Amino acid sequence: MGLVRLEIVACCWLAWAAPPAHTQASPQGESPTIRTTVRLVEVAVIAETKQGEPVAGLTKEDFALLDEGRSEPITVFSAETTGHRGQLAGALPPNTFTNRFELSEDAPVAATAILFDGLNTRIPDQAYARQQVVEFLDRMEPGARVALYALGRGLNVLQDFTAEPAALKQALAKYRGDMSQQDADSLQAEQTAGLVRFNGWVDELKLNLIDYYARDRALRTIRSLVAIANHLERLPGRKSLVWVSGSFPVWIGRKSAPLPERPKPGEQSFWAEIEQAARALNRSNLAVYPVDAVGLMAREDYNPDRGSISRDMTGFQRGGLETMQVLAERTGGRAFFNNNDLQRALRQVLADARATYSLGFQPSHHQWDGKFREIRVRVQRPGVRLRHRSGYFAQPPEPADAWYRESVLSAAAWSPVDASRLGLTVHINPRNANAWDLELRLDPLDLSLEYSNGNWEGSLDVWFAQIGARDRHVRTTTHVASLRMIPAVYERAMQTREVVLMEALELSPDTQLVRVLVRDIRTGALGSLSIPSPASSASRLDQGK
Repeated sequence: MGLVRLEIVACCWLAWAAPPAHTQASPQGESPTIRTTVRLVEVAVIAETKQGEPVAGLTKEDFALLDEGRSEPITVFSAETTGHRGQLAGALPPNTFTNRFELSEDAPVAATAILFDGLNTRIPDQAYARQQVVEFLDRMEPGARVALYALGRGLNVLQDFTAEPAALKQALAKYRGDMSQQDADSLQAEQTAGLVRFNGWVDELKLNLIDYYARDRALRTIRSLVAIANHLERLPGRKSLVWVSGSFPVWIGRKSAPLPERPKPGEQSFWAEIEQAARALNRSNLAVYPVDAVGLMAREDYNPDRGSISRDMTGFQRGGLETMQVLAERTGGRAFFNNNDLQRALRQVLADARATYSLGFQPSHHQWDGKFREIRVRVQRPGVRLRHRSGYFAQPPEPADAWYRESVLSAAAWSPVDASRLGLTVHINPRNANAWDLELRLDPLDLSLEYSNGNWEGSLDVWFAQIGARDRHVRTTTHVASLRMIPAVYERAMQTREVVLMEALELSPDTQLVRVLVRDIRTGALGSLSIPSPASSASRLDQGK
């Protein structure tokens, strides 16, 4: 098939790595043109009339973009509308798994995810929010593709993207709670179909007793937002997260994001999590719509399903208002509070996706110091209003140091959703019940390859995390894959859009799930997949994902 295959065997433990082996084809053809890596900032823009109707038909020439008041040329432009891209590819072959949305038989153009947050919401308010979500699903527009997640002790995938309201309602009905931290220990361990549970994915956090619960809630929430942002990053078009919660412990209103800094031995760095969250939201261009689950910012004895009260009354708990507003403004969403019609908020999110423009530019400044930079977009057509994220954090490149790479990959290994920035397709050839031969297929356009000494070179972190029953860590193997391609091999890889890493993996008898992670060391592009092991579902493996 003309594939470029690099023979690399995963046979080392987490604590140490053996150098990988390579195979190279004989030189053919001419040397390609050297490519350079550039920084691209993407901005999703909603254009509407004063009456709130979407405005279609705008072109790149209609827009002007300013970064901190400096005009920047728009180098990437696309216009998206709601719907889906139709059948782009057939069903995946048996024993083949992918995180590439574009290979889906019915890939969405606009993505709307609902995060039902029980970790930060009181039990009485959860019942009201659940009822409102169900009523919204009853009236969901035909063709709208929605995913439903829940946040308890960890992030739970109730239902990934679907246009079937019945599937979403069924998933929400099956969810038993896991919504309140104080009730977490009483949860049953039952696994339900279509529900990926990773309630232990942040159990490794070791925090001081001081402010334990507040810090723990914030860290769990941050990691969940990072996981969702990483999951949706590869999707084109409008990406929206409806975050239904009673409180919002995450605040990105700072004037700058923390710079990467190695924590001291034994220290759990809160700012390191903030740095990674800001980076994930920057890259994914994800619009966050915070929705107050209480319905109204009222005194504590107020019940949200009993009519309405004035927002001017005393006793309001306004601590989360600023967080909601800033989070929405800085990501391009809207904040909904002091309103007990949650359905209106959800309908607004879908309406925002009716006509969206994506503008990309390459910043001309050289100040990658973590500070927040304001973006303004103007349109030449009269009577048109624009809405977009207010700016971005100018963060420096991700460090290539081992401690930073390990922190990112460790968190991703426990995420219940696949990271999609680096497209990854895995084909499994079972050698026996306890061993796999794997083909990891990568798109060379997702990789950072540099021309050096007559070869195209790059480096990848490759991890295999084996998970057992009740999210118990069984084993993790890891190594660095050093890519080295002569020009002829590189040209063929660019033509076929495929580079294949050959890996071998020994399975533990206790393994129920294998997390495959590949990360480009130079750019930080991360791709991951969850694959069931024969111990958990042999029949599913035989049929493919």
